[in-house]
Amino acid sequence: MRVYDQLLGGSFGQPGPEENGPEPDFVTWLLYLDRAEDPGWLGSLARWWHDEVCRMLLPFVQPAGSAAPATSLTAFEQDPGGRGRRRRPARWADGISDDCAQLSARWFDVAPAATASELDVFLARFAGRRHVRLQISVGFEGRSGRLPLVLPALVELARLVGDATDPAYGEIVVNAGLLSPATMLDAALGRSAESSAEQSRTHLRGYEWVTICPRELVGALGGPERIWASGAFAEVRPLTHGGVLLRATDDPSDYRADRVRAAFRALAPVLPPGRPGALPTVPPAGSAMLSAVPGVLAGDPGGHDLSRVVFADPRAVDPRIPGQRLELGPGLTTR
Repeated sequence: MRVYDQLLGGSFGQPGPEENGPEPDFVTWLLYLDRAEDPGWLGSLARWWHDEVCRMLLPFVQPAGSAAPATSLTAFEQDPGGRGRRRRPARWADGISDDCAQLSARWFDVAPAATASELDVFLARFAGRRHVRLQISVGFEGRSGRLPLVLPALVELARLVGDATDPAYGEIVVNAGLLSPATMLDAALGRSAESSAEQSRTHLRGYEWVTICPRELVGALGGPERIWASGAFAEVRPLTHGGVLLRATDDPSDYRADRVRAAFRALAPVLPPGRPGALPTVPPAGSAMLSAVPGVLAGDPGGHDLSRVVFADPRAVDPRIPGQRLELGPGLTTR
């Protein structure tokens, strides 16, 4: 797990590189909801979501006829007084309680013929327990070229859950480190995950390969038809409660450079104000500051790709100047 995933409250960071080879592919699916203070609603949602994830994604880690992969479930509960305890429930449903703060499931040690090497599912309440993050991470260690086989199911799952709920925000991020529950845009703007989540129906929290925009901001953008007319997206799918699912390109590897700029331009009216800046790097070798971050490689910049963030204040974007230059943040070495 990368250093900024640890320091900024993230989880399920980027998998490590394969021995003598490139880093394996991975993809992360995220959906944020803002009514998690109701434990009855949250419990019903958590059970349904887990069942849908298993129905749609388990075949990628357990091919027909193969043995079941190893599994691990962990629950963390915190009572109103702040006292916490960790449990190992036998089933996902057993981990859901009124005091549930986090619940995770992991499938690993899969059959060699499996499409994916591991599947992680994570639920976490944050920001005063009013907000909940639903997260899915799929890894492909030792399975080069299989990522595209899983993407259609993840996009369809985003549509399904987006229709069944009223999302405050969502995204699918491919081959890029995460800071969840903060977004990459939050980090570049210096926004906390809590304040970002609380303002998610006033300002869009980010713009990734797939982005779910809440209903309030769809109206501010002129509706799905006007968003589609911008030409910035390969898919603009209205959701049941008024939000939209936006897919920037057919292939996530094409979501870079001018495609990122196009998404930024189209969404600028609802993005948070301010000019993003680069994240700090880990201190160099020999620095006394390294002792404060045990286990971190010296000089590691955090492994985060800011080339999907436009380094401009959205309030300064003039739609009358289509050629207006928009600088992107620093990227990483091409995979």
